[in-house]
Amino acid sequence: MQFELKTRQVCLFFIAFMPLSKLFIMPSIMSGYANEDAWLCATLNLLLDFVTLLFVLRAIRNTKMNVYRLLERTIGKTFAKCVLFLYLIYFTLKNLLPLNEQKEYVMRTLYTLTPTLLYFLPFFFVAFYFCTKNLRVIGRTADVLWLVTAIGIIILFCLSFSNIELSALLPIGANGAFSVLKGSCASLTWFGDAVYLLFFMGEFKFNKGDEKKIILSFIVSAVAIICFVIVFYTVFQSIAFRQKFALTEISKYSTVINNIGRFDYIGIMMVLFSNLFGLSIPLFFSCKILNYVFSIKKKWISPLIITSLHALIIMLFYKRVFSIEQFIMNYTGIFFFIMANVLPIIICLTAKKEDKNAIKES
Repeated sequence: MQFELKTRQVCLFFIAFMPLSKLFIMPSIMSGYANEDAWLCATLNLLLDFVTLLFVLRAIRNTKMNVYRLLERTIGKTFAKCVLFLYLIYFTLKNLLPLNEQKEYVMRTLYTLTPTLLYFLPFFFVAFYFCTKNLRVIGRTADVLWLVTAIGIIILFCLSFSNIELSALLPIGANGAFSVLKGSCASLTWFGDAVYLLFFMGEFKFNKGDEKKIILSFIVSAVAIICFVIVFYTVFQSIAFRQKFALTEISKYSTVINNIGRFDYIGIMMVLFSNLFGLSIPLFFSCKILNYVFSIKKKWISPLIITSLHALIIMLFYKRVFSIEQFIMNYTGIFFFIMANVLPIIICLTAKKEDKNAIKES
């Protein structure tokens, strides 16, 4: 049986892409709700994803079917299409804020003198090409980009250590559980990465010991995210909520940069390059779901529809960005929680252990 992915690539996927979307405005959003307890918001969301990951791994261990066939077998093809259409909406909403963040970053940070939307349009051509490929393209990009992401983040961390004041995190929990929950709910759009593993189900050979490898890779990324939020707040403390782009803000005041120039741009460009493909992944799964729901056969139709839709939203509603952000953060938290955590667990609970005959049929 031919598999689109390898276990190694699934592990590297979490390292290469999981932290990327969380390095821009998410730390400032959490700081606005929970101040020094922002890292607790991130920890809570990551724990939700970790629990979901465990259920998905259990399903992968029990069945060789992919999520499409599993849903068909459980609830029928018609209802399977309804559930997957909800995931199409989920991936579309999930990608709006991270996509806009990178657009704003490119325009307002890298091109401060002449910011224009035209500088960001090449992303959609890359995303279109990416979405026309098979699932193995994600594995191949993970093989290459995990090192790029890791080096970029390490550079930014190293340039920030001299400005850290860890005492700013004390006392832990001073803002109360309600503030942490509000910050967690408002930031759910940046999490839910375990849902990707649900769509990897049945697409890679699952051997004994692979479960531990995937869990370890998830934990490595989770620790990096929590550390980034901690570093961000301990650098800026009470004004952290005003720092819109955490990616550059935490490192640009380093004495090394003052002496030799913006050395941090090396790490920033590495992270931005990896995120070029990281932002394409929700679009990729949106295209595959659209193909399944509407039985589209030609490879270019769904990518054209999905990338054009996102490009139109970015171009037509760029003056309504704040309203879109507030809507997603304040009103879609429950939807993200259901689609990224509750529904995957329910789907995985239906994956009963198959006998040898069932495995051959699948």
